[in-house]
This record gives sequence, C-alpha cells and structure tokens, in this order.
Amino acid sequence: MSIHNRLALYLLVLTPLSVATASVTHATEVKKASPEWSKKMQELYQTLAQLLTDVSSDRRFNDSSHFSAIEAKAKKLANLSHDLAEKKVSVPDTDPSIQMLSKLFSQEANRAYQELKRGHRPYARSLLQSISGYCIACHTRNTSGPNFKELPLEPGKEVTDNFEKGTFYAASRQFDRAQEEFRKIISDHKFATARPLAWERAIHHALNIAVRIKQSPGQALEIVNAIIETKNAPYFLKQNAIGWKTSIEEWQNEPQRSAQTEEGLYTEATRLAAKGHELQKYPQDRAGDIYYLRSSAKVHDLLRITPNGDRAADALLLAGISYEILSPLRLDDLHEIYYGACIEKSPHTPTAELCYRRYQQSIYSGYTGSGGEDIPADIKEHLLKLEEMARPKDVNPKETK
Repeated sequence: MSIHNRLALYLLVLTPLSVATASVTHATEVKKASPEWSKKMQELYQTLAQLLTDVSSDRRFNDSSHFSAIEAKAKKLANLSHDLAEKKVSVPDTDPSIQMLSKLFSQEANRAYQELKRGHRPYARSLLQSISGYCIACHTRNTSGPNFKELPLEPGKEVTDNFEKGTFYAASRQFDRAQEEFRKIISDHKFATARPLAWERAIHHALNIAVRIKQSPGQALEIVNAIIETKNAPYFLKQNAIGWKTSIEEWQNEPQRSAQTEEGLYTEATRLAAKGHELQKYPQDRAGDIYYLRSSAKVHDLLRITPNGDRAADALLLAGISYEILSPLRLDDLHEIYYGACIEKSPHTPTAELCYRRYQQSIYSGYTGSGGEDIPADIKEHLLKLEEMARPKDVNPKETK
C-alpha cells in the first residue's frame, strides 16, 4: 500500500475515534526556562552566530589564520549542544520534540567539529551552514518557546545575504526580522531567477512562520500573492501558491476554534490533516501544505500540554506524517524520528504498527537508487527491534513473514 493510501486509511480509521472517544485531559504545567538553560541557549546562539559568519564568507573560512578559531567555536558548539541534548539543564517545554531535535542538532554539531579536525573543511562547512535548520524546526513548531528579543543575537557584519540573515533570525526566534528578510527575497524577481532553490526555501520558512507562529492567514496570503506575482517563478511553485491561496482563504472564513484539551487538539489536528490529504493528488503534491502546517502546530500544542496523554502516540504519528509530506527544511530524517518515538510511546498497538510501516517504508526508500542496493546490517537489526516492539504481543513473528 502506498504512503498516500495508508495516510487515507489512517485518517479514515482514526478521525471518527477522535470524535467518539472521550479522553481525560492530562494537563501539564508549562515550565519556565531555568536561568541555567537560558544561559546555555545564549551561549549556543552567540557561538552559532559567529560560526555562521565564518562559513558564509569564502575569504574568512579559507583564511588559514582563522582555522584554529573556527575549530574552537565548532568544538564549543558541539559541547553546548551536547549538554542540552543530554538534559544537563532543565528544558522549559514538555514537548518531546525538544529532546529529539536537540539530539539531532548535537549529532550534527559534533560531526561538523570532527570533520574540521580531520581536515575535511568543505564538508564541515556544509554541515555548519545547514545546522541552523534544526533550530528553525524546533522554534517554529508553534507559538510556544523562548523569546530572544532582548538578546544581542546578530549575525556578523560579513553576513550580508538576505537568506542567511533570515535563517539566523528564524533560528533565534526573531520572527519579525526573519520575515522582513524572507519577504525581501520572495519579492525579488532577480533572486527568484538566479537562486531558485534558496527562493523556494525562503517561501517555506516564511509560510512556516506565518502559519504556525503568527497564526495569521493575512500574513500568509501576502506571501502567496507575492509568489504568484513573481516573474519567471517556477511554474510548479506558482501553481502551489494558487492552491495555498484557496486554503488560506478558507482559513480566513472558518469559525474560530480554541481547542485547549488533549482530545480537542487531537480532533482539530486530525481534521486539518484530513483536509490537507483531500487536496493531494499524488504523494509529492504540495497542495495541502497550509493544512499540514496548521495540523502540525496543533500536534505540538498537544504534545506540550500532554506529552504522556492518551493521544500522545497518535500525535507523534500525525507529526511524522506532516513532516514526511512537508519536509521544507531538508531535514530528511525528521519524520522517522517521530515514527520511532510513536512506536516507543505506545508499543504493541495499532498506532505503533502504522508508525512502523511508515518508518520501514521510509528507510527502504532511503536506500533505493543512490543509497545503494542493500540495507546495512545495523539498520536491519534496528528495524527488527522496532518491528518486535510495534506488532501485537499475540502475533508470532513468523506469521508476519
């Protein structure tokens, strides 16, 4: 069964349950940021700002007199991210996404440092250039999160590129400043022609902020109108924008919903995902993006207030589905992280089985073509462990072969 059809099956099966099944709300008090956590985050972003300045300039990055300083900053970033990932400081948000993304960030930061030590500088540079994507993914989940407006978090003066400045501001939750940079890019017809891939990524970042952070259909509509009016924009993006415009206009005309409970948030997240699915004509179709962005924001609201609630595993599955379809930040394995967490959260259940099926197909797809002709032994072993955890306890593994 294809990913597209399995999504349809999932939504058909679980949507009625979300309405018919009563659930106790497991309210969780949202924690405040500890002074230690705030200090670590300030250090991390200040170090990241310095590194982004280093990697954005060919002259600065390739100047041998800067090699040791860049390596020292990369080491500091790896150490800081490790402390956050290993829960050495109290995290002010109960959404498990924080820990998942922290671990991914820590792994990439450490890999970048190790590659610098080995002298593989171009590869290390590419890792450092993309690492802010994990910050953006974490900080643009929904409206919750730290506020860095009072911090002097600025990219270095050598960072003059609008896209690099926009991604840094988004990574450090300076969303108004990020939107200002992204809007400059989206409205720049020359940029769209000269750098179409960066132009597309700016669009996804801007929509992410408008829909999930600002929750503003008006701001989202301004963005899609700018896309439609851009000369020489890729045809598929203009067609996507036309579809997004319809979804945004429907959003503007919806009655206000203010779900606050676990069941209410789950029902709304499922409703929005189902609407997004209805618009997709094929698996890679982006017509449902606005609905999936809105759905994922509700999922993160749910995981923040009830990380261990009755709907937590279903929410993790919905998160995985949304990120698998959206994947705007080139974080190709993010959806797999959610599927794995779903299996661990609710083993030996139908939800765990669905998560494993999607996880397994994603792994198989990743090793198709350029990924090689076979799956490494350690990956196969990991899949078998997850399969055992996912299938019903009364099912003999030989019966599934």
